[in-house]
Amino acid sequence: MASRPHPTENEPADAAVDLLRSDDGPATVVRRAPFSDKPMVGARGQRTQQRILDAALQVFGDEGYHQTSIERITKQAGCSRASFYQYFSGKEDVFHQLTGQVARQLNASTEALGPLTPDHAGWVAIRAWVARHADIHERYEPVFNAFQAASEIDDQVAAGSARWSDRTLARIRARLTTTAIPPRQLDSVILLLMRCVTRTHEMASILRSAAPDHYGEERVGDAMADIIHRVLFGLDEAVNVHSPERRRPPVLPFDPVVRDTVAKVERSTDLTPTGQQTLTALLDAGREVFVRRGFHRTRIDDIVELAGLSHGAFYRYFDNKDQLARVLTTRAMSTVSQVLADLPPAAELEGTAGRSALRRWLRRYNATQTDEAAMLRVSVDAALQDATLRANSAPALDWGRRQMVGFLEPRGYGDLDNEALVLVAVLSAFGSTPTSPAAAVDAAATVIEQGFLDR
Repeated sequence: MASRPHPTENEPADAAVDLLRSDDGPATVVRRAPFSDKPMVGARGQRTQQRILDAALQVFGDEGYHQTSIERITKQAGCSRASFYQYFSGKEDVFHQLTGQVARQLNASTEALGPLTPDHAGWVAIRAWVARHADIHERYEPVFNAFQAASEIDDQVAAGSARWSDRTLARIRARLTTTAIPPRQLDSVILLLMRCVTRTHEMASILRSAAPDHYGEERVGDAMADIIHRVLFGLDEAVNVHSPERRRPPVLPFDPVVRDTVAKVERSTDLTPTGQQTLTALLDAGREVFVRRGFHRTRIDDIVELAGLSHGAFYRYFDNKDQLARVLTTRAMSTVSQVLADLPPAAELEGTAGRSALRRWLRRYNATQTDEAAMLRVSVDAALQDATLRANSAPALDWGRRQMVGFLEPRGYGDLDNEALVLVAVLSAFGSTPTSPAAAVDAAATVIEQGFLDR
């Protein structure tokens, strides 16, 4: 899983939890050691602990990581704070244990991966692994969604993710009987494919929420398995190519509220120089504060103080901080989308010159998405509270997917709609890398060339 839960391979479950436990709960509460240190706790205690974990999973999904509180968890679980502290030292401890559950299941899934071969049996092994990942993602989707926010403030979560990635990479590499990928590129390519699987599940879930009859696991999973198999072994139409669906997914329109909000700001060219300067100061300050404090902890007071303006100046341009967040996140998406639209046509990516052109574009895309990534992460938290932003996540992804359909269409084979979604996930996983070393660029280029273009 790309920058996701930590590993517990060859470690007892309680040892993994010991590694990640946070001990910084409220000083006024006296609590016993967490449940994992008390293996003799009876069945009733186990049921209580699991009920709290299930409740926390629901709250993380509804509220996001930062907004989740112990009070909300205990209310959802129907238990007291005292009962909570019998089993957990705080919110962080709960999240650690949930990520531990995810990691153990993902580890078991990769352990079950069969030999990776160029024939149909190798494709079946990949497809089964993708399906198991889909099941885990569906069960623990709130953990996947909250993981980035948690890892930014919890070094133990981030370190656990790195360990999980290293171990999963080693397992997949050990299953390979042969591959078309040069040894020096293999690890980087596998890591990108691992992140792509998680991103694809995330994006398919968002698109399904707006188009329930499309982006089902069966078709999306087949597309992912096709791409992974092609990357590792090359194109074989008898093994790793599926025909497109008969019904094309619908075009998903953006909410008019977002269009109107952005249009209002874009019309700011009619402002006086002083008015334009004020608006620019608010946008710049808003972006800085949202990125530094997160959506939920940002206050209008913080924005106007940084901008050196009054509250009245703020309310001349925006009704509330939600509206400002819509403008900033939509602008960030628009900036990334403009670069995405500049991806050279597949016909121009052939030969030595084409390979160089693709790598230049990938470096540009990475730089752009890295610049906008912080604000895009803010939008994830904002969308939990802002139905308008949430409703526009699917149209934004659909726009990118349709761009990739146009890019892939000339090749004349495969399930274009679902493979285009996988390509968006590949670019998203690559673009979220803070830097763009040559190895990462080469890995992304290899995945695109071998997995999508048969080069």
